[in-house]
Amino acid sequence: MNMKWRIYVSVILSILLLAFSAGCSKPQTTSAPEATSKTITDMAGRKVEIPTTIDKVYSTSATGSVFLYTLAPDKLAGWNSALRDKEKRFIDPKYHTLPVLGRWQGSTPTGSIEDLLKANPDIIISVGDVSPEYISDADAIQKQTGVPVIMLDGSIKNTAQSYRLLGEIIGETERAKLLADYCDRTLEEISTNLKSIAEEEKVRVYYAEGIEGLETEISGTVNSEAFDLAGAKNVAIPPTSDVRRMQVSIEQILAWDPSLIIICTDGDETHALYNKILNDKSWANITAVKNREVYEIPSNPYDWINRPPSVVRFIGIKWLSSLLYPDVITTDIRQNISEFYSLFFNYEISEAEIEKLLAKSQRY
Repeated sequence: MNMKWRIYVSVILSILLLAFSAGCSKPQTTSAPEATSKTITDMAGRKVEIPTTIDKVYSTSATGSVFLYTLAPDKLAGWNSALRDKEKRFIDPKYHTLPVLGRWQGSTPTGSIEDLLKANPDIIISVGDVSPEYISDADAIQKQTGVPVIMLDGSIKNTAQSYRLLGEIIGETERAKLLADYCDRTLEEISTNLKSIAEEEKVRVYYAEGIEGLETEISGTVNSEAFDLAGAKNVAIPPTSDVRRMQVSIEQILAWDPSLIIICTDGDETHALYNKILNDKSWANITAVKNREVYEIPSNPYDWINRPPSVVRFIGIKWLSSLLYPDVITTDIRQNISEFYSLFFNYEISEAEIEKLLAKSQRY
């Protein structure tokens, strides 16, 4: 076989070999790129497209910031206002220096788009009312900032559901379950115990707000929800159905004649309003004052009942229900406080701190 023939045969064999190899090889597949976003349904029923990975979250209000801190503090983009000393005592020091980003909720928003975008949150949460009239606010913030806004129900009754949803969204399902289960148990225990209290047997309570104690909340609002769930009978009756917070006179309080007065201190640790109510002659003929049934709401790191209406209300309704009905709610409130602060704030509260919290908030 001459040289030309050999070369010819070699070429033919090479071609056949290549063709055979190509036919036997598996077709190459190209894997689809991982999704960088997903669509969720928030608690207002809105469809919201969010990143699949969420590292930073901003809340439009203090209610949501407290909520987020208890769930995933490392994801907190910033605070709505500078932390006060009484808050710093219970907040881990490494979060004290987070940026102050203002609030985008309420009648006087203080948030700045520049500061918010500099913090670069992946999502914004709005924790509070999820009724239709508030959806437009969330939509407006989302349009203005270009950051997805997720609405979560801030009511006590739906807090557990809010924890579970946000936990799933930001990858904190185990922690969310712990907190949600606590919320469910608390409501179930209190509801079960209060079933024995007839409507006419409920303790008549006046909720004193403002410097003079002459402001109050009516039943059925987010600001009075803890009173309702703790079994209190709110004496405040609004003059019209559209009133939520009332300015009242001492004569009106005398006419209502509450059996017990609960004071919002607004962070004042001098007990000014407490002392005024017990010692001012204008309050002297009210049954609650005569019997010295006047108590301050514990307020560290945040008010246990309202200011802001946060998850701290869960220890608040345990405290208030046991104060109103000590023969029915026989819980160990000090143990409850210790458990709550450990679970929600990762803070081991001392006996001395508990006694300071309860200084004007318990019977002696």
